Amino acid sequence: MKKRDIVFGLSLGLLGIILAVGAQTFASPCVHADGSAAMCAPVRTWLNVEGGIIAVLAGLSMIRPSAVIQGLAAIGGLLTILAPGVLVPICRSDMMACQRVTRPTALVIGALILVVSLWWLGLTLAAKKREARS
Repeated sequence: MKKRDIVFGLSLGLLGIILAVGAQTFASPCVHADGSAAMCAPVRTWLNVEGGIIAVLAGLSMIRPSAVIQGLAAIGGLLTILAPGVLVPICRSDMMACQRVTRPTALVIGALILVVSLWWLGLTLAAKKREARS
């Protein structure tokens, strides 16, 4: 296991954990005044599951670096960006928590997951190309 894989794996795993925990806490979508779930409630589950999957993929790729696993993590980052509002409907009002907190959090963390996983993927592919030449 190379230091590079440990650093990228821990970074990606931490982003996945922040996404999952954030969806349950600080970036939680709307709850109506009467306690009923809003139409955006499924986005919490979506982001929670995505965060967990990203963390698991990061751990697996740390143990055995794989371009396929890193590519799947990049797809997970893209799905995180698209989840609130595109894949899962959210409230239309700009005053709702899903618009003010959940969506921006998913966009930022999803973009970071995408960048980190694509960077790691590029380094892994470059290393395999160098190994093939020698």
